[in-house]
Amino acid sequence: MFDIFKRKSKNTAFTFTHHRTLSEIQESWDSLLPTYHHLLSQNLHFLERNTSIQGNYIKVFKNGIFSGNIYLQKVNVPINNIGYSLKNFQRLECVIKSITHVSCGLDFLVCGNIFRPNQEGYFFNNGLTKETVFEEFISYIEDLEKEIGFAGILIKECNSPLASEGKFTPIKQDVSMEMTLNSDWLTIGDYVEDLDKKYRKRFQKIQESGAELEKRELSSNELLDSRKQMFELYNQVYSTQDFKLTTINEAYFINLKEVLGERLKIYGFFKNEELLAFTTHIYNEYQQMEIHYIGLNYECNKKYNLYFNILQFGLEKAIMDRQKSLELGRTAHVAKASLGAKPTPNYNYVYFKKHIYSWSFQLFLRKMYRDIESEWQTRSPFAAGVEV
Repeated sequence: MFDIFKRKSKNTAFTFTHHRTLSEIQESWDSLLPTYHHLLSQNLHFLERNTSIQGNYIKVFKNGIFSGNIYLQKVNVPINNIGYSLKNFQRLECVIKSITHVSCGLDFLVCGNIFRPNQEGYFFNNGLTKETVFEEFISYIEDLEKEIGFAGILIKECNSPLASEGKFTPIKQDVSMEMTLNSDWLTIGDYVEDLDKKYRKRFQKIQESGAELEKRELSSNELLDSRKQMFELYNQVYSTQDFKLTTINEAYFINLKEVLGERLKIYGFFKNEELLAFTTHIYNEYQQMEIHYIGLNYECNKKYNLYFNILQFGLEKAIMDRQKSLELGRTAHVAKASLGAKPTPNYNYVYFKKHIYSWSFQLFLRKMYRDIESEWQTRSPFAAGVEV
């Protein structure tokens, strides 16, 4: 089922169609996209089947010509992620709901991919710009509110800033940790030589603590046999996160390997054939390697420095595979800065239907980012004169 709505404004050239099921529009959706694009139906079907995401698919037409795709992930922000003051406020909102039927809850539509960095949730051609489309799209999606149900829309990680923000508000605090790899580094030893003495000793100490571990790429059979254990190790990491929006299922890693093929490498860390940790490396077309999801046994973490060995192992693989950069994500800023990563700003924008939700979100942002600016000030692990 889908709905067609014609934008009634000074610009009546745009129409949009909304689809809850990708399969009904798969052929036309894919026809607009470049080869290997992350919004191709193969990739979105994977998310539908292996995560808790609810997908919404928007086709964009200008003057009747199919000219763009917008992909929305519906997620729910649990109330315990917002903070105690908002809990009280949310109870008040629920009372209002009982009287006036005001929508209660913080369901968000995310234009992008919650599970991966740097994947825009839109693609336009025929000269369309994101600024023009989203200005028209807001009025359309507002009319779908009762059908979809949402408190706001997040445009996640645009490749460039919006030239005009319109009804959207930028989220300025959000960063990812990314590390540029020196082209002179041919081995991990070259990297270590460029470290300051203090950080060189630290790196070597971590490396020595994991020397007993066997690190190897998991075969298809090993992935199948280790599926349950990997999921348990992943959940040990996931359970430590304060901010949880979505979940994955037990088949996530096996099925991701089927979709990405050689662009995904999954490595296990073993002690006497017991899997203590794993890491996933995704390679993109820009010679960037991403350390995707990891899992580890926290009971063994202190003895073997599993988390830091995962980071150092990922860096070593990225250097060996001649990557230009290493994407390390949003968490553990200090640990990643100590490796040599730097904060890279993300261009995120949010729109709320009501001021009540905007105020709530600002409370959440203050809680989430209150220490973010001080974590890596002047922190660099490299020796004087080394440019990275």
